[in-house]
Amino acid sequence: MGYWENKRTELINNLPTILDVLECLAYDEEKWALDNSVMRVLFPSYEHEGKFEIVTGPDGQERLIPCSLFVNRYYRGESGYHKPCKPSLYRKGMTDEAIFHERLKACELELLIEDYPLTDIFKSGLQIILNDGHTIHLHLNIDTGALAQHYGIKTDLLDLTVDKFVAAFFATTTYRKGKYYPMEPKEPQYGVIYIYSDIPFWEKDMYSKHMRVVGLQPFSRPGEQAGFVLRLGKKDDFRKKVLKKIKFRQDKDMSWLIFNYTNRANKLFPKSILEEKVDAVINSKFYSMKAYELCKARYYTDVDDSILMGYLADLHLNINEQSPVKFSDAEKEKVVKDWNERGLDEFRKKVIYRQVMKFRE
Repeated sequence: MGYWENKRTELINNLPTILDVLECLAYDEEKWALDNSVMRVLFPSYEHEGKFEIVTGPDGQERLIPCSLFVNRYYRGESGYHKPCKPSLYRKGMTDEAIFHERLKACELELLIEDYPLTDIFKSGLQIILNDGHTIHLHLNIDTGALAQHYGIKTDLLDLTVDKFVAAFFATTTYRKGKYYPMEPKEPQYGVIYIYSDIPFWEKDMYSKHMRVVGLQPFSRPGEQAGFVLRLGKKDDFRKKVLKKIKFRQDKDMSWLIFNYTNRANKLFPKSILEEKVDAVINSKFYSMKAYELCKARYYTDVDDSILMGYLADLHLNINEQSPVKFSDAEKEKVVKDWNERGLDEFRKKVIYRQVMKFRE
């Protein structure tokens, strides 16, 4: 090896391990947990870990926000250090045709979610009794754009999480043929954990201009990953927006440790009928006219149909009257039956209502 290769190896070997990084993050969370200030009571504590808090937006719809162990701290893990760090829609190699394809997928997914049996239940209102005895009536927001990102469609969003172990999972795995595998570097490599800080909702607008919560939905995967998303522009570089970035050296044994601990029993990627349908949308060779019209109205109002049809021809895709994927009546009945028998109760156990302070009348 030459001088620079030796220097690079030396620098990587001097980096902390992923377990060292997790220990530092846990220390920060412990300090916050032991904070005795008056403001501390306004935020979730360790007893709320893994739970979702009800926050009502100005539109009257509730969001179920993942409870964080450190106020306004969000993590992102990457198995390599990318320069620049951009959303998948704006990365190298994404042509105009490819961007159109991803947007078309997202619109088809939106239509699929509208047809999902639990969507109507969540939107029309859901009455549940929490463990503390509170009876609440929820009108839950479903963010289909954030869900598209979460299910693997390329968007202008970046995934974030309040769970440091979820970030560690993505920082120590590689994605191949639809599956994640632990990193097993044959030469020195390093990954990065980003720490981002933002306020995901304002008084007048549920979200900041760029950050949105995925949270707990009638779909299992986003909740398990305690997900948020951050919208970035085409020229934005996430590295320049973070509070801190921590590089660490990749290690085969530690990658397997994180993989087995974090994703035991496929916890982060639970399979359901919806996940199967989403996979079919992503891999489809045709899309519905309704999805095409939605995509054009949302992203391509000033673009002639002939150009978009040219994109489709280049991609060897077709537009049909029918959607490529739909739920059968039997599937819908099963989803509702499973929800009534166990889904609602599991959902209820994850939701908390905190009355932080009570004013005198």
